[in-house]
Amino acid sequence: MLVDIDATPLLFAVIVEGSLILAPDADPNHHRTFDAHYIFVRNGTLEVGTEEYPYTSKITITMHGNITSPYIPTYGNKVIGVRYGTLDMHGIKRTPTWTSLESTAKANSNTITL
Repeated sequence: MLVDIDATPLLFAVIVEGSLILAPDADPNHHRTFDAHYIFVRNGTLEVGTEEYPYTSKITITMHGNITSPYIPTYGNKVIGVRYGTLDMHGIKRTPTWTSLESTAKANSNTITL
């Protein structure tokens, strides 16, 4: 299945037994959103760009739920789980791929300085 809509509704469980492909838009500033409680790839493929053809626009995949949400045995909740399948996520190359902290990150802090 090819997902080419701008925003999905909040999906409960997405079970992939074939291929689920999130297609990039021709506009590099286009933003697509995908919202679900569970994504489970079983003998299938979830593709958000490949090494040869990276995802070129913007995408946000948001997993919904909380500590009391039902768990998929072994995998948990708010999960992208893969069993005998392929998860392929590749975006455009960015440089640099790392940075340094300007100062020590303090325990329990909610900010860091780069």
